[in-house]
Amino acid sequence: MTLERGSQKRVGPGMPASGAGRYHRRSRTHPLLGLVLIFLPALLIQGAEEASGFAPGTLPAEPCVSRPGEGPQMVLIESGRFRMGSPPGEKERLSSEGPQHPVAVVRPFALARCETTVGEFGRFVAETGYRTDAERGGGCYTVNADRSRFQQREDASWRNPGFAQSADHPVVCVSFNDARVYARWLSLRTGAAYRLPTEAEWEYAARAGTSTPFWTSDCIHTDQANYDGSYDYNGCGAKTGVYRRRTVPAGSLPANAFGLYEMAGNVYEWVEDCWHDSYAGAPNDGSAWREAGGGDCARRVLRGGGWGSDPGWLRSAGRYRYAADVAYFDVGIRLARTL
Repeated sequence: MTLERGSQKRVGPGMPASGAGRYHRRSRTHPLLGLVLIFLPALLIQGAEEASGFAPGTLPAEPCVSRPGEGPQMVLIESGRFRMGSPPGEKERLSSEGPQHPVAVVRPFALARCETTVGEFGRFVAETGYRTDAERGGGCYTVNADRSRFQQREDASWRNPGFAQSADHPVVCVSFNDARVYARWLSLRTGAAYRLPTEAEWEYAARAGTSTPFWTSDCIHTDQANYDGSYDYNGCGAKTGVYRRRTVPAGSLPANAFGLYEMAGNVYEWVEDCWHDSYAGAPNDGSAWREAGGGDCARRVLRGGGWGSDPGWLRSAGRYRYAADVAYFDVGIRLARTL
């Protein structure tokens, strides 16, 4: 793997409001997860020792060259401080984004330069025979072309999400459980400590030093992110008329100031935290917020917005939640690495 240094109508994602009741399913643990956890501690130690050998360098000109099974291209995110959440006056703000509060990301970490691709996830499945929650359960939630109907399709999975993808596209129709097992497999295979980022780490990296609604400024456009350009944000010009209706290959659109691609749009990304209805009592050190404070760990937090989202969901503070064992057409994975 390569480690690089970085510089300091509105409804839920892709679904109608009437589907809100579908998220309260009990989380299932895949049998492979227990096996991975047995062997993980020693590998975490080995990975920490190896991390000191990766010297920072300039970011390669070609982003996110995939080497399935060898770990993604990573960006080193230095420790620092930022204000997490959105201020009261931010347009399309939800109450779950507050109160805005200071966070000190105490420990440096590495974050994948791009979202996990179909090819990378496919290597994992080929080596382990793993079956995703969608493949073992009722399939993946998808939406039709005009966004008028949202349903769980038994024939939909990461292999067939309902739109064309190549090996370079971000994998979708993967649950939180699937994402965790994939991270543990890659840790076992490489000896490095891969995991999902915490919600605070994710927002810190997405903002990349900005405090505006989007990392791009007060507005975002479809030449900067993959979303449904049929909708505007605060009259800023985000309504471009461009709606791709599917993912774009990882690394297709401009990176933020930390060198991270598609942090806004393309696919939502799972983070480690359990769902809380607000940030009241949230940790301020960048760590994951789980059961403490009434966290609902059957539902996990999603960040970033997806290709079917209106632009308001792409704001750096935007957050949502889905059941940990259910898969969606616009949800994928971006790995972090503990150093």
